[in-house]
Amino acid sequence: MGKITEALKKAAEERLARLEKRPEEKLVVTVHPKTIEGLNIDPHIVLHSDPHSPISEQYKILRTNLQSLSNGNKPVKSFIISSAIHGEGKTVTAINLAIALATDLAKKSVILIDADLRKSKITKYLGIDTEVGLSEYLTDGLTLDSVLLNTGIENLTLLPAGKTPHNPAELLGSFRMKELLGILKPKFDFIIFDTPPVIPVTDPGVIGSQVDGVVMVIQAGRTQRGVVQHAASLLNQARAKLLGYIMTSVEFHLPHYLYKYYRYQ
Repeated sequence: MGKITEALKKAAEERLARLEKRPEEKLVVTVHPKTIEGLNIDPHIVLHSDPHSPISEQYKILRTNLQSLSNGNKPVKSFIISSAIHGEGKTVTAINLAIALATDLAKKSVILIDADLRKSKITKYLGIDTEVGLSEYLTDGLTLDSVLLNTGIENLTLLPAGKTPHNPAELLGSFRMKELLGILKPKFDFIIFDTPPVIPVTDPGVIGSQVDGVVMVIQAGRTQRGVVQHAASLLNQARAKLLGYIMTSVEFHLPHYLYKYYRYQ
């Protein structure tokens, strides 16, 4: 069985290599996302509800830090937002960071992919009601146009999770998922994945080996150092590059002069 598996893997890799060498095949795939009107976006998405707040400025700083990781030879354009365990704020972080990148004056095109096929939440935060997404694209052979959504936020496209499948890890590691990445990379400046936490399931490691890196969200005062180190070790074993950490729920005193500066912008 080992030889058969290796042969299938080699055949899949050769097919993907042929696709990358023949750009004319990619041009056949068009991206025309459907527009969603009248979104009821959750207030936690501060880049939308209060773009000049101190918290929004922190996401913009994060945007700058992330962009600084890129260099001419190896730009960071596809990455995962995950966490060690559940409830650390990864989804809210992913959405806010996606908006920060999309609303930059550089006019970069961004696609946010809900790859948490187990407990997806992005559509809830954005107030979107849809029944199809990444899961249906990978299993039912739907076209990209039928699953991509125009959020109404300039330069930001959403690929929702869709219905919960019975084999999420296998779908995320499938050849069709690799093909999807090959299609999206030349069409978007940034590809952001929201995935399940690292420790409970293998999904982040499966995708992490296919993208430029992983950004891990840590909730201050909750997640222990050993838990974070274990999650980082799992990513390393999966050959996923850890780009850095984001600390959430940090409380700090804002000096009066800074408060006035933010308040009256």
